[in-house]
Amino acid sequence: MNINQTNHIQLPRLKMKLYKNLKGLILEIASSSTIVDAIKKRRRVIIYYEGDEPGGNGLRIIEPVCYGYSKTGNPVLRAWDLEGASHRAYLGQKPLPSWRLFRLDRIQFIRPTTEFFDSPQPNYNPLGDRSMSRIIINAKFE
Repeated sequence: MNINQTNHIQLPRLKMKLYKNLKGLILEIASSSTIVDAIKKRRRVIIYYEGDEPGGNGLRIIEPVCYGYSKTGNPVLRAWDLEGASHRAYLGQKPLPSWRLFRLDRIQFIRPTTEFFDSPQPNYNPLGDRSMSRIIINAKFE
């Protein structure tokens, strides 16, 4: 066998190995159906958010509770921000965990975790969110 034949045989194996390794890292785009599903199931999610700098870009673990449109017409998500990158926490203005309003156009990806939340965090508004002009879904707690 010459070197070209050896490379030809190894290439499919390498592609398959790469696919298997990356398969677990595939992330979902922040779609409304993913967000609605996470709110309905009260499932924690990991997001990559492009927030204000310094300190706002990066991964966050959140509990999404309300999805709708801001008063300026942007799709937004109200969530309890458990941990991760945060501009306001970085500046010492509002440490985590705390409530945050996320613009969907700044969420680069979203991935549901295997963790769920069963009760609302402090100051949760069961009627929705005053910063939203229209609410698509608000979490329901028993």
